[in-house]
Formats: sequence, structure tokens, C-alpha cells
Amino acid sequence: MKPSVLILASGGVDSSIAAYLLKKRGHPVTGLFLRMTRTPQEDSALSNARRFFDWLGQRLVVRDVSDRFSGKILNYFEKSYLSGQTPNCCCICNWQIKIRTGLEVVEDLGIPFLATGHYARILRARHTYLLRARHKKKDQSYFLHRIRSYALDRLLFPLGDMEKEEVRKMAKDLGLSGLFHNESQDICFFKGDYREFLKGRSGQYCMPGKIVTTDGKVLGSHKGIWAYTVGQRRGLGLPDKTPYYVVEIRADKNEVVVGKKVQLFKKEMMVKDINWLVAPKMPGTAPCKVKIRSRHEPAEALVQVNTHDLEVARVVFKQPQRAVTPGQFAVFYKGKVVLGGGRICK
Repeated sequence: MKPSVLILASGGVDSSIAAYLLKKRGHPVTGLFLRMTRTPQEDSALSNARRFFDWLGQRLVVRDVSDRFSGKILNYFEKSYLSGQTPNCCCICNWQIKIRTGLEVVEDLGIPFLATGHYARILRARHTYLLRARHKKKDQSYFLHRIRSYALDRLLFPLGDMEKEEVRKMAKDLGLSGLFHNESQDICFFKGDYREFLKGRSGQYCMPGKIVTTDGKVLGSHKGIWAYTVGQRRGLGLPDKTPYYVVEIRADKNEVVVGKKVQLFKKEMMVKDINWLVAPKMPGTAPCKVKIRSRHEPAEALVQVNTHDLEVARVVFKQPQRAVTPGQFAVFYKGKVVLGGGRICK
């Protein structure tokens, strides 16, 4: 018999088909549903997961991690906007909440492997590597770069070689397509505009300030730095022959800095809090491709690692990149291998 697998079950089509594939390949499967947000959407997802695992004939375990989620993710989300940065909750949550909890549960249950429905791959050789999914369109390796290297030996990604259309067709052929709703593009802990969500949580967000140009000219006023992000064009209220864009947010001065399109492009940036999945060669500068947000096409760059602090690096792009956004994550690739990544700080 093949080894048992615990799979993170979201109630969606991806994790469900991943569980189906594992069972089909001969693995005893246990599902793990994490209660993180206690929203009506999550209640519906749990109901779907229970129905699916009943159909699959496998056990579903439920764990409440809502306190951990609130402490790690909601606080991170709020603090990022208050400091003038743009967060990416999925990058933090995948490691801090989902996979770390999954690893705790596999230890408790004595199960060798943990799987998820992410589109990514694992290569086991002399070293265990995280790879991009075979099909670039759906690749989710960007969101997994915070995983610690020691955890990769325990992970499985059954969908890494598949396309989304194949997964949906498999669900339809199995008679399961009615079980799964369309994927939501909202952040999991609220629906709609994040600005309304934040305003409902704290009065700190109602601090107006100046909108200035890069040379210090005051053009108007803003309603709080939390309401803006680098690259934003709409909602500035600054009519001109050519549009203004947010090019910087200065939290220390409570200022939103705007400029023209050409001022959105940067040739270099600093990255901190780097998690390395493949240890960098020291000392030295590594040529690789760098992704600065989830939908960004990886760009050629040189990554200059800080000799005294491997969690800090300077990235110099071959060509300037648009809207390099503090708070977002930069992920480094060598071919299909994820080398690591960290938070853009400037």
C-alpha cells in the first residue's frame, strides 16, 4: 500500500480533485479543513468539503485556527496598509497558517505526507526543489515561496502537471461539477472593497494628508494612505493632460506621491525577509528571473545578496519594471526552480 496523505481541503474543485487523484493512485487520504475566518462563505465551503469526502469515502478532519489566522493574517493586513505598504496575504497564509498547521496535524496523526491543491511541483533529487507548475498560466509557485525548505520533503502537489480546464473536466466527468461554485476573486475574510473593510475596523484610517509630486509640489489631499497603492491611477482626483499615478507612499510624512507613467518604472529595488529554498552562493551576484507580483511576467535581473545578512538583497533589473510596490513579494526563479523570495521594501 502507498503511504497515507493528509490533504488541505478547501471545499473547492482543485483540492477535491487533488484528493481524488491521490486516492486513485493508491494513497489512503485524509482531508483537513481549516476554520480560519468563520464567515458564511467558509460555512458553505465546509459543507462542500464534507459532501465531497463522504462521496470519496475518506475521513475529513476539521481544525479551528481562527485565532491564529486573526493574529497572523488580519494584523499583517492592517499594519501593512497603515505603514503605506500593499500586503499579499496568500503568501503569508500559505506557510504561516495552512502548511504549518498541516504539518502539525500529520505529526499528530502519524501521516507521512501533506498535499494541497496548488498548481506547483516538487522535484526530489540530491536536494528537494519547489518548481513552477508545468503550465505557466495557472502556476501558483509565487504564493508558496515562504514555505521553509525543510518542509518540502513532506509535500505533494498532485495538480502540478495539469491545466485548470483538465481539472474542471475531471470534476464534470465524475458528476461533481454541481458541487463546486465559481472561484471567488475576493480575499477570503471579506467581500468587496478592502477600504470599507478597514474603515469598519479602526478609526486610524481616517487621517487625511497631502498628495504631492516627486519634486514636492502639493496637488491635492488624500483621505488616508491606506486607500492608495503604487501604480494606482483612479480615485486621485487630479485632472491633467496625461494621467497621474501613485509612485510612492511616504507613511512617515503621511504623503501620497504621484507622477507620470514614466516615473512608475524602476531599475532596482531592495528586498528583505528573504526565505531561501535554494541557498545562495556566497559571496556573489546571482542572475535569475524575478517576479514582483503574482501576475507579473518574471524579469531578468541580478540579485546581489547582502554578505552579512542573507535575508536582504539588492535586485537590479535588466530592464526597468513598472509599479515596484513595497509590501508585495519578489520571488526569484532559475528556470522552473523557485530559489526563494522576500518582501519588497523600496
